[in-house]
Amino acid sequence: MAALLWPGHALSIFDGLPLNGRAEAVVIGVVFPALWWAHRRFLERTAVRALILTLLAVKIAGALVVTQQGLCARFRTGAPFNVHVLTIPIEEARGYLRSWDVRAGVRETAPACTAIVDRPYATGSAFPTWFVNIIDGAGAGPRAVTLDLSGFVGVDEAGQFSVETDRDMIVAAQLDSQPMASDGGRRVSAAVSPGLHQISLQALLTGDRWKLVPLWNGNDAFRTTAMTISRPHPGDHLMAAAVAAATVTLVTLLAAWWMASFAIAQRASPFVLVWSAAATLALIAAGTSGRFERVAAVLLIGAAFVPTAAPQRNLRGAFLLVGVPWLAFFVARSLPQIGHFSPYSIDDWLAYQVAGYRIFMNGFWLEGGNHVFDYQPLYRWMTGSLHLVFGDSSVGEVYWDAACLLMGALLCFSLVKTVAGFRLAIAAAATTLAIFTLGTVWYFFGRGLSEIAAAGWAFLAADFVLRSRLGRVSAAVAGGLFAVLMFYTRLNHLLFAAVLLALLLPLRAPARWRGAMAAMRRVRVRAAGAYAAAFGVGVMVFALRTWWFTGVFSVLYGTSLKNNDTGLRLTTLFSAAVWRRIAHSLSALVWMNEPPSPDPRAAIVVLGVLLSVLALIQVPRFNRLPLGLAIVTLGASASSLLAHTHNYPGRMSIHLVPAAVAMVACAAGRLFRPVPA
Repeated sequence: MAALLWPGHALSIFDGLPLNGRAEAVVIGVVFPALWWAHRRFLERTAVRALILTLLAVKIAGALVVTQQGLCARFRTGAPFNVHVLTIPIEEARGYLRSWDVRAGVRETAPACTAIVDRPYATGSAFPTWFVNIIDGAGAGPRAVTLDLSGFVGVDEAGQFSVETDRDMIVAAQLDSQPMASDGGRRVSAAVSPGLHQISLQALLTGDRWKLVPLWNGNDAFRTTAMTISRPHPGDHLMAAAVAAATVTLVTLLAAWWMASFAIAQRASPFVLVWSAAATLALIAAGTSGRFERVAAVLLIGAAFVPTAAPQRNLRGAFLLVGVPWLAFFVARSLPQIGHFSPYSIDDWLAYQVAGYRIFMNGFWLEGGNHVFDYQPLYRWMTGSLHLVFGDSSVGEVYWDAACLLMGALLCFSLVKTVAGFRLAIAAAATTLAIFTLGTVWYFFGRGLSEIAAAGWAFLAADFVLRSRLGRVSAAVAGGLFAVLMFYTRLNHLLFAAVLLALLLPLRAPARWRGAMAAMRRVRVRAAGAYAAAFGVGVMVFALRTWWFTGVFSVLYGTSLKNNDTGLRLTTLFSAAVWRRIAHSLSALVWMNEPPSPDPRAAIVVLGVLLSVLALIQVPRFNRLPLGLAIVTLGASASSLLAHTHNYPGRMSIHLVPAAVAMVACAAGRLFRPVPA
C-alpha cells in the first residue's frame, strides 16, 4: 500500500495519491486489492518483496530529489467562509477551499497550494473543485471562486505558450513579465524563448463553464514541457523522467506478474478462466455502452454450469466465476467518473460528503461533523478516506459499493455450498448480484449513502463468525469488530448484530426442534463470548462519545431514530397505529419498494423470508431447512420493528438479499432433487 499509494513528485500514470487518472484508479484502486484478496500467497516470494521494496525506494527517492511536477493551485472565496450545509458546519476563516489532494497543504492554516494541477482540465467537472457542492448546498448565492495558479515552465526551444479557458472565467495571467488577460473564454498566450519561465495566473470562476488547458505550440504542455510548482534545480527534469519511468515499469511488472501467477494457480480449471474472461468482456461492453446494464448480471448465472475442478470449488473459484466480471462491469461503467467531481443532490448524500470534509480538512476527528448523529455516523469517515485515495472524484464510492455487494454474493455462496453444493452456490451468488442490479438497489450504486457500506461490514462480520465455528477466538473478535463497523455505519443494524450469532450453529443443522437443540449444544461458547464482548465494547465506546459531547450516555440520543421511530414500546404493544407502521416498514423491506407494493424483482427475497418463517414455525418438511440461516434471514428484518422504512426504495433491504437468496437455494437443494455438485 505504501509503495503504490505514496504520492509521487514525478508525474506518471502510476504516481500514487490521489488516484485521479484512469490507469491508476483501476489498477491500484481495484486490480491490486482484488489480487491481494484472491492470491495473497504471491506476496510470500522473496523476489516479489524485493520488487515492492524497490518501488517504495524509488517513490521515496523521487520525493527527496524531484521538485513536485505540475502547477500549484490555490482556490479561495470570500473570508471568513462560514456556512452550514444541512446540519454540518464548515468554517474556513481565511476563505481557502481545499481539494482532496494529499500533495497540497490540505491541513495547513494558510496553504500555498490547495491542489496540484497535474493534467489539463477540459471541463468544469475535471477541476479539483469538489467544494462547490458546499457552496451550492449552503445556498450562498452564485458561485464565485478565485483560482490562483503559479509555477515554473521549462522549454527547450522558442515557441508559443497558451492556456485555453472557458466563458465563465475572467483570467489575468503573467508569464515572466508578459501580461495576459482573457474573459468570455478567449485563449491567453505569450511567445517565450528557450529556458525556464515563471507563470502566475488568477481566474475568477463563476457558473460551471470552465477550462484550463495549458498548451505549448498547440500541444499538451504537461507532455511537452517541464512544469513544476517551484523553481527546479539543475537536472531535475532528467531525474523526474527516470523516476516516472521506473515507477511505471515496476507497477506494470508487479501487476502483470501477479495476475499471471493467479491465472496459473487456476490451471486445473481452464474453463473457469475462459468463462471469467468471456463474461468480463461481455460485462465491460454492457458497462461502457450502457446497453443491457440492468440485466448484465443475469448472465453470471450461467457460471453455475461451467466445469470446475475440485481445487477451484471454493470461494476463490466463485470470485473468478462471478466476482471478476462483476467488478469489471462497474469499473467500465464508472470510467468517465475518474478525475471528475460529482454534483451532489442536497440530501443525505451531500451531508456525508460535507461531514467528511469537516473531519479530514478541518480536523474534527472525533466530533465528525455533529455532536449527535442525526445522519448515520461512520460513513462520513469512509467518504473522507475514499476521497483522499481517489481525489475529488466519487469513483471510489462506486468501487466500494461494488465490492460490498460482491461480498454479499460470496457470503451467499459460502452459506449455500455446505448445504446444497457448489453449483447451486454459484447460481445463488449470481442471483444475488442480479437482484441488486435488477431491483431498486440499483439506485444506490456509488451514490454515497451508507446502506451498502453497512451491508458490506455486515457481510464481513458474518464471514468471520462462520470462520469462528471451530472455536477460533480471533475470528470471532474480528467478526465482532466488523459488526461494530456495521452498527456505526447504520445504527438500525443493532439488533442484526446479535442475530449474526446464529451463524455459529452448524450450517447443515435443521430447524426442527430435536436437531436444533443438538446444534445449539455444539456452539462454541468461547467464540460466542468473544464476538459479544467485541461488539459490546464497540457499542459502549459509541455511547461514551455521545456522553462526551452531550452528557447523555446513550447510543440513540439525538440520532435519526426520532424521524424513523415506529413507536414500538412495551406500553404500545397493542397499538394498531404502531403495528400499521411496522407492517408498512416490513412490507417495504421484503418487497424492496417504497411505498411497499409487490415487485417481481423481489420475489426471491420474499420467498426466502417465507421459507424461513415456515422453517421456524416447524412446518413439516420445511423444518429441514438450515436453522441458523432461517434465523439470520428473519433477523435481517428485525430493524423494521423499531425503524420505519421510508423514502429511498430498497434502502433497508440490502443486507437481507444474500441470506434470503441462500435460503431459497438451500430449499432447492434440500426440498427437491439437488443439483449435482
